Amino acid sequence: MRRTLQTNIYCLYLIKLSKWFMLIMPIVALYYHANGLTAADIYILQAVYSVSVAVLEIPSGYMADIIGRKKSLIAGAVLGTLGYFIYAISDGFSGFLIAEITLGLGGSFISGSDSAMLYDSLAGMRKQQRYLQLEGRITSLGNFAETIAAIGGGMIAAALSYRSVYVVQTAVAAMAVPAALLLIEPAREQIKSTPGFRHILAVCHESLLVNKQLSSTLLLSSLIGTCTLCMAWTAQVYFVHKGLTEAHITPLWVGLNLVVALVSAYASLVIAKMGRKAAIFSIICFIPASYILLGVLPLIPAIGILFIFYAIRGYATPLLKDMANVFCHSSTRATVLSIRNMIIRFGFAVLGPCIGALAAGFSLEYALITSGSVLLVLAGGATGYLFATGAGNAAKES
Repeated sequence: MRRTLQTNIYCLYLIKLSKWFMLIMPIVALYYHANGLTAADIYILQAVYSVSVAVLEIPSGYMADIIGRKKSLIAGAVLGTLGYFIYAISDGFSGFLIAEITLGLGGSFISGSDSAMLYDSLAGMRKQQRYLQLEGRITSLGNFAETIAAIGGGMIAAALSYRSVYVVQTAVAAMAVPAALLLIEPAREQIKSTPGFRHILAVCHESLLVNKQLSSTLLLSSLIGTCTLCMAWTAQVYFVHKGLTEAHITPLWVGLNLVVALVSAYASLVIAKMGRKAAIFSIICFIPASYILLGVLPLIPAIGILFIFYAIRGYATPLLKDMANVFCHSSTRATVLSIRNMIIRFGFAVLGPCIGALAAGFSLEYALITSGSVLLVLAGGATGYLFATGAGNAAKES
């Protein structure tokens, strides 16, 4: 097969598919519970995962800018496969902790590198204006995969066992390895400064303090990313808290992911119809407020809120990534996107355990209302900064 930059698009589809074909999601909270873990333990595990990703986010993103996106994606695919294998053979908190650290390291090598590879491949074909459309499609594919996987994971768990789901998940994760090996490194602007820790600090300084438009975009994108990441786990804990079983959680998870997949597939059209400014405000207002609404509403209306949350998430991720790409240089794109992902991971490492601790000390409802209120205030501040720098108006005009 003759490989071209177009081949990269299909390989990135497969990498996203292997990453998001999450058979474990409908049963993960049940699996943890069956192995003696509490809600606080679950948030701690996921916080450890986030810290593991965050610690190497910027170094791995910088490495992708120096040695290439392809090598970074290969490393991430291998470590991701190993992490699920460790999960499959472990039966307690310690083993799960090692698995999460391994998955976190793998995630750090993929995070940022995949979006940078997509943008640079499109730039090499002079089609970078299609980034929003294709980022939406790749996000959609990931969520369609998670939707189908939710059904498959529930069936495997019912027919065999929870552990069998993790065994199959290992095989699914391994699909990313050949896909990464088939990638072609696109031509791009190379880093002109001497590579090293000092240059990493210089890129961080430029992205977070000097380039105000990029800084404000990264801040807002990171905050919303933290909200959406935390909600994926909060929803699982919420379902179990409300007494739902595997038979209830599986179709709910399928429905939620189907909604986000459908919206992501047409993200560029949805945003064009709404207008970028209106799309940004819908993201800012509803995403944090959803936590409060989950805490105050009964189960059925709260599920409705979750469906709206996931619909908005469908266009939030492609839009905010596209805005970040506009304001950064191709030579440091993977590093910049890794800065965003690092902030998200550290944000989750703080937010998740706080929700778990408040839930243990008071109630899950109290935890949701408190965290949602804080997130709403932070979102308001991030929005003010975005429009003060002109990044919001630039988004409106693009």
